[in-house]
Amino acid sequence: MHPLRERKCDELLEHPLLRTPPPEPEKPRIPRVRKPREFKLPPRFPLLSKDFYACWVNHQKELQMSKAKVDDSPPELFPELYLKPRRLDFYARQLEHTMNVNKELLKKINLIQRTGGFVDCWRPEPSNKYNKLLCKQRQRDLNKIQLANYYFYSRLLVARSEQLLTKELDKAWKDTRRKLILGASLPFILFKTGKLDRDIKDPAFDKPLNVIRPKVSMEIWVRGGSKIGKVLIELFSDIVPQTCQFFLNLVKGDSFGHSYTGTRFFRIVPDLYCRGGDVTKDNGFGAYTPNIEGENAGQPGLYFENFDLNHTVPGVLSMVITPDGEATGQFNIIFKPLPQFDKRHVVFGRIVAGPAPTLERISALGLPLGTTTTDCIIQSCGWYTKYGRYREGSPNTIKFPPRRKLKK
Repeated sequence: MHPLRERKCDELLEHPLLRTPPPEPEKPRIPRVRKPREFKLPPRFPLLSKDFYACWVNHQKELQMSKAKVDDSPPELFPELYLKPRRLDFYARQLEHTMNVNKELLKKINLIQRTGGFVDCWRPEPSNKYNKLLCKQRQRDLNKIQLANYYFYSRLLVARSEQLLTKELDKAWKDTRRKLILGASLPFILFKTGKLDRDIKDPAFDKPLNVIRPKVSMEIWVRGGSKIGKVLIELFSDIVPQTCQFFLNLVKGDSFGHSYTGTRFFRIVPDLYCRGGDVTKDNGFGAYTPNIEGENAGQPGLYFENFDLNHTVPGVLSMVITPDGEATGQFNIIFKPLPQFDKRHVVFGRIVAGPAPTLERISALGLPLGTTTTDCIIQSCGWYTKYGRYREGSPNTIKFPPRRKLKK
């Protein structure tokens, strides 16, 4: 506050009618009583010994029950040192005057908004010299703004994004790919996947009511590399029960060590199909016949049941049938409808769940003649019980014959 105004305020407040009443006697303050601290006993972990736990509890108790050596209570506040009650009336009148001035300003602003205010462009050509100079000044300002806009627009035309161009990204990717191939300890695989048509539907594969079909899960990996995906297979046990049971027995594994876990897809034709499940030689030349030892020795293997279902949908599984009409455990997974497999292989299941690019990545590992760029193996497989519980299958323990190494 200005000193002259403060002096007038003091003279006004010294009037006998405006004197401050005598202060009220202070009431004695109730002494503050601190609550006694309670020690909380922490729980004992089973791995901790009793001696160590007792020492640790005593240490925690000393920490919790310790008293501060420095007074940490807040300082006492005296409002009369900061508040001047003699001047409150003057401050209230000054605030009321300010509010009245603000109301008048709001009225004038409202009037200007409703009436439009003063606009010189609605008036005819200015006659006096001041208005002419004012118009010229505004025109100069507008010219400066226009020049600034032209300059900004020219900069936008020649501006270049901080993001690299497509050509530069392609060049950088070629260099990065070359470094990855040179520095990789295992064969470098780049998936050039194509899109499979998953919109094809076949009503013949729909599950009837009150029928529970078994389900099998397979986890597919690149040997010595990364995971390709995990698929869920539904078996058509209501149509080909013997073939489904044959496949399910190899998923679980028999007593002689034959199982799908650990075998590879030895034939992959891009965009057509892949074949795997050779549990005896793992190269496509093996033939598994169930019940070849023990009490059932000498009995024939499993022959095909029927060819009621066709290869009409991507992801269909079919059991390979030999020219003699016998199933050897090998199965196909098709990537597109293949009518040439109809009446030759028995369709017994389909893939109902799993990542969409799984089959596309498997297809990308194949070569036109059916060989593979690298080994695509079944890392693990299992089945689901009728109560929905997952059971892991046993691994294959058969010693496969050595494979011929490719010449470099």
